[in-house]
Amino acid sequence: DRDGLNTILKNLISNAIHYTPKGGQVEITADLDDNQIVLRVTDTGIGISPEHQARIFERFYRVDKARSRDAGGTGLGLAIVKHLAQAFGGRVEVHSQLGKGSSFTVRLPASSPAYSLAAR
Repeated sequence: DRDGLNTILKNLISNAIHYTPKGGQVEITADLDDNQIVLRVTDTGIGISPEHQARIFERFYRVDKARSRDAGGTGLGLAIVKHLAQAFGGRVEVHSQLGKGSSFTVRLPASSPAYSLAAR
């Protein structure tokens, strides 16, 4: 699902750019690991404190409500990423340190039963 994959990447990259100060870095990688596609968006931004990391994939949840509103956020982007990844048979995870940046990893099956059936 090209549109779904584009949505995942657009949301993760957009967040990385918005929450990385000028002069910081955003890195996007894609790898194949054990029959899984591993997409990773890593930034040197503001990071996410541990108490918020468990909730950032909830709909409408914003770590810093005032800053998110200023940046135009709705609190839906990461929830959409999570639900699309799950719909594709995968998952999303975050590793972050406050003040040092974040890394979002999406793991998707390299081949999906639904895709295989559609290709026949």
